[in-house]
Amino acid sequence: MAEGLARKLFGDMVQISSAGMAAWEGEEISVHALAVLKEQNLDLSKHCARKVTHELMADADWIIPMTLAQEESLKRLFPEYESKTRSLGHWGDLKMDISDPWMGSVDVYRQTAEEIKKLLYVLKDHLP
Repeated sequence: MAEGLARKLFGDMVQISSAGMAAWEGEEISVHALAVLKEQNLDLSKHCARKVTHELMADADWIIPMTLAQEESLKRLFPEYESKTRSLGHWGDLKMDISDPWMGSVDVYRQTAEEIKKLLYVLKDHLP
C-alpha cells in the first residue's frame, strides 16, 4: 500500500519501488489492500512482492521501512547503507511505526493506509 500511496502523492517527482524483508517472492497483494487502494483510485493489482536485496539497497537514494524495528534490522543486514535508511515514521516529530495490517479486516487496512498517508506527507516536507 505504501508504494501505491507514495506514487500518488509524489507523482513523477521521485522513483518509488517496494520490497519486503520477509516477502514471499511473487506473492500477490492482499485483497484487502487492493480494496483500500481502489477506494483511493489506485490499481496495484499487478503488484507482486519481492525481497530486499543488496542491489535494491544500492540503487536506492533512500530506504524507508515501515517500522523502527525494520530500520534497525536493515542497518544490521546492510550496514553500508545505514546513512540512507530511516523509517517512515521518523522523519518528523511524530516518531511512530506503521501498524502491520496483515491478516486484519479491510477496516484495519484502511487504518494502516491512513497512517501511511499521514506520514508520507511528513516525509514529503522533509526530503532534501
